[in-house]
Amino acid sequence: MKQIIVPTDFSKGAWNALLYAVEIGEALEVREIVVLNSYHAPHAGAATLVSIDRIMQKDSEDGLLQLMDKIKESGLSARFNFHSKSIHAGLVEAVNSLITAYNDTLVVMGSLGATGTIGKIFGSNASDVALSVNCPVMVIPPETSYQGHRNIVMGSDFNQLSQNNLNILRTINRLNDHSKLKIVHVQTDDEPATSKASLGITQEDIAHEILEIKGEEVSGAIDDYVSKNDVDLLVMIKKEGGFFYTMFHRSITKKMALLGHVPLLVLK
Repeated sequence: MKQIIVPTDFSKGAWNALLYAVEIGEALEVREIVVLNSYHAPHAGAATLVSIDRIMQKDSEDGLLQLMDKIKESGLSARFNFHSKSIHAGLVEAVNSLITAYNDTLVVMGSLGATGTIGKIFGSNASDVALSVNCPVMVIPPETSYQGHRNIVMGSDFNQLSQNNLNILRTINRLNDHSKLKIVHVQTDDEPATSKASLGITQEDIAHEILEIKGEEVSGAIDDYVSKNDVDLLVMIKKEGGFFYTMFHRSITKKMALLGHVPLLVLK
């Protein structure tokens, strides 16, 4: 990977995500970090909209200047090349405009915005970002620090892994010599049997363990497993119609359970 994009709303949660991004960037040997603030005015009359846009643009640019000063004062700028971007757009559109290639960019963002609610992040919905941007996304719970990804869990419906995602999993797995990958599949009563061989991953690719758990619904079973086990990173593959989409089209309360446990890496 060549760059990490860290969206910010200048909140405590966003700063924590930036600190996490620095540590993961160090491990991945990434040197470019882009701090992004996007702003998007609500619907209004033309004259009012121009006025609001100017105010929001100034707030965004001033906020980024202050954040870059904080980054410099903290000593982080000695370790990375930091860039700031203020973009007039929704967050998904703004992030996608900065992505060059799927494997080249990682987005690291906090799961809580300035309002302290899980459903809203930087003026957009956290699940929309995870579902819609064209690169891997890592969502960081508040006050979570990078400790190395020793215990990695990947939720799976046993569909074939793409080569891109296999390469990313290899990279993440190599960050810790003691990494353990568990591929967790939720077996529901009405689900037909699926071949584990369809994953397309071998022990030579990545040493792993496949675990099947029972559950009436996939999202609740994954939530329960992660909350009761020592997990450093949860990996989910987003696929149209797959169970990740089901999980992230849930209520805010149910999303809170998943996003509050451990860092979440979303691949497409």
